Amino acid sequence: MVDLLAYGEEGSAAKSFATLLAIATLTVVFLLSWDINLLLSESFPSFHSSNLPEGVLLIWRLSCLAIGASAIVYMFRMETGNMVVVNHQTRLEELIHPLKWEKFVTFSSWTLIANFLYFLTAFSASGILLLNRAIPSWIEWLQVAIFATALGSAFLTSTVVRLVILPGEVRQRRNHDHQFLFHNQIMHNFAAIFLAVEIILSQPDLRPEFALFGLLLGIVYALFAFPFAYFWGGYYVYGFIDPRLRFAPLLQAGLASAVSVFYLGLWLISELLTFNLFLGILILSLWVSQIVQFRTALSKGEEI
Repeated sequence: MVDLLAYGEEGSAAKSFATLLAIATLTVVFLLSWDINLLLSESFPSFHSSNLPEGVLLIWRLSCLAIGASAIVYMFRMETGNMVVVNHQTRLEELIHPLKWEKFVTFSSWTLIANFLYFLTAFSASGILLLNRAIPSWIEWLQVAIFATALGSAFLTSTVVRLVILPGEVRQRRNHDHQFLFHNQIMHNFAAIFLAVEIILSQPDLRPEFALFGLLLGIVYALFAFPFAYFWGGYYVYGFIDPRLRFAPLLQAGLASAVSVFYLGLWLISELLTFNLFLGILILSLWVSQIVQFRTALSKGEEI
């Protein structure tokens, strides 16, 4: 059996960076060739053409924005933290206790920030519309682009936590109550829920091309991991993100692609909503119900 987490020969890191930079370059080329700004502008009005009054959307988006901001502040201020990481020097797992800014190096925290930024731009746009003012183009582009990025990221994060991380904690009999603290609940559960509700309420006109934004997020995160471990933190939050692994280019490209794949799945559901609202809501609700978990297992035999 192939060990995907085995370390490669000297120079593996350079191959990983070359692969990621090549994917990033191709992604930018495609975005430019598709005139992505035009696609973003064309999609933007659909985020504000709901059957609900714009004022109701404003209140909904303000509520999500306030919860996201509270989670970020709570996460930064709390005086405890637990994280199993891979040490850059020893290449072994270790338990650390990150505080303040150190907690924002996980992909989950990036998901939380993307969710916050989406509702910030959406709330701003709704407020400007209610004031009968012209919305700057850059706000239109940001709202749509961040939505696509946050959407794929949130559903990927919830899925990995629900189906991989939490069952792994149970198998190793580690106490994982910290996974259900307020900020983790927002990152792992409510980010996906909020964006799913946003899809139902506004029924945005999404485009498959927007999947490239999620791809870029994954690439940026993968490129961030090595300099953080080498110059700053001394560890990798996820073992598979170490560019020195033999199959690092494959693993890191997989992470970046996964965000896009999840977005494309949600794009298909958004298309379904335009044809059959009830069926679309049903499928989206079932999907969300399978990737969220709000409490730890109560007993040894209880399913995660």
